[in-house]
Amino acid sequence: MLKKKTLIKMAVALILLCTPCSRAYALKIYITAPKLEEQVLESGRDFYVIGRIDREGRKASDSPIDIKVEVVLTGDARDGKMKPVRSVQSRVDKKTGVTPMRDILLKYDGKAPHVKLTDEELLKSPPPDLVYHSETPESFYDPRVKAVVTENSFAVLIQGGCTKSFDSSYKEIYEKDLEWGLYRVLLTVISGDTTLSEHDVSLNSHSFDIMFGSVQEKILARFSPIQHVKKVEKFVEKRGIRMYRDPFPGYWSIGLPSAYEIPLRWRENDGLEYVSGKIHAILYNIAQEKCATQSVEIGRIAFEGFLNSDEVLYYYYDIGEPLLNIKTPSGIKSIEGEIIPFGYEKKIRFTRAEFNNKSTYNPADVIDVVDTNVYNSVAVNRGEDFVVNGVVTPIQPLLSEVEPNSDGTFSVNNRISYLHYDFVNMIEGTLHSENKPVLLQRTFEENNKKLTEESIYEFRHAFRFPQKMDGKIVTVIVKGYDVKGDEVAGTEEKFYLRVR
Repeated sequence: MLKKKTLIKMAVALILLCTPCSRAYALKIYITAPKLEEQVLESGRDFYVIGRIDREGRKASDSPIDIKVEVVLTGDARDGKMKPVRSVQSRVDKKTGVTPMRDILLKYDGKAPHVKLTDEELLKSPPPDLVYHSETPESFYDPRVKAVVTENSFAVLIQGGCTKSFDSSYKEIYEKDLEWGLYRVLLTVISGDTTLSEHDVSLNSHSFDIMFGSVQEKILARFSPIQHVKKVEKFVEKRGIRMYRDPFPGYWSIGLPSAYEIPLRWRENDGLEYVSGKIHAILYNIAQEKCATQSVEIGRIAFEGFLNSDEVLYYYYDIGEPLLNIKTPSGIKSIEGEIIPFGYEKKIRFTRAEFNNKSTYNPADVIDVVDTNVYNSVAVNRGEDFVVNGVVTPIQPLLSEVEPNSDGTFSVNNRISYLHYDFVNMIEGTLHSENKPVLLQRTFEENNKKLTEESIYEFRHAFRFPQKMDGKIVTVIVKGYDVKGDEVAGTEEKFYLRVR
């Protein structure tokens, strides 16, 4: 949520002097995106300029206006040389004052197959990506018309270059991408054929600067479930790390019951943000399928070849969850997990041990007994289940093992696939061995729905030991292996276990 001071800085207050009823009235416009803290973008990024229109109780038809957004080099703007490198303008209906339905391509085949919005729902807040001039069908590919105005809002798509080959005549219109540099974004209000001058408009701020380059510190995390998201938000706020809250172009949910997705646009923009800078990756609830964190962001990093680099820092919850409920003699106690780093060259960490293997795992369930420091040794009663929880990091596959897909995702075809456990007694040697897959099936409730997801970087391994281990103290030696059966460096861990 934006702070009040930020809102004031971002506001564009426009006072239009209009006299349809023989008296003046005010029209105010506020830019809501990009937010102040998101005005640094990766070189070549597309972005939206989004705003709210306050017509002070009047209808758009009373005073139709168009919105024009131009992008110029900041240095040129300071020298008074207004040479736009981007210019996008809306075209409202003169009678209704809004972008007409005929200029919205409702039957666009570039949307995601799962998008089920009705035309009525979509028209309440259409993404600017769908705008064209209906009398010229090929104008759908023209990046200069991608602006929409509704009764109380506007949105403009500015293309930086990363999606220039997707449903766009970008290459025929623009000479250069929005590359490294500082640019000024200018907003102009147009009434009819007239650009409103300073005499007609009182401006709080009609422009802002946006830097194209590299975001130096950014978060990589799944935004689900809600309890986890709240922890991530606190983590980034404390450290000044970028968390992407503004919508990526092609992923439009503003004013809609569900998101309108154009996968080949938003996935390219999302993935592009992870090709440079320092990435803070929190490994929790990341699934193989239908998870942008894995298939877009981690996938893009793997495709570029630096999952194992010093530029990617991995984190996990010290107890394996944002919150655990523990049974104590005085009642149920809740303990909060802390997001902590893996440590240098570490690719596996154990988070806790439990002693009851339930058929389904829900972190909200009450745990009877738990040991949250496995590395300080663990004791289990003979004949009792021993359940150990933990996390592994992604590994950098061979570049040939990372495949770009036609839908803008990546298939990362190697990871830490299973762990091998040896339970070794100092006198008798290895008493027991097992292989366990790296996979955690977690059930939780989200928006009054019960969901079950499989996390590919977490595990919950249950053991029931043979009688020959009763009364013994063993060293548990663990090693991780990839999908090809090769041992992964940095995955060997040890802890002591006593079977009472």
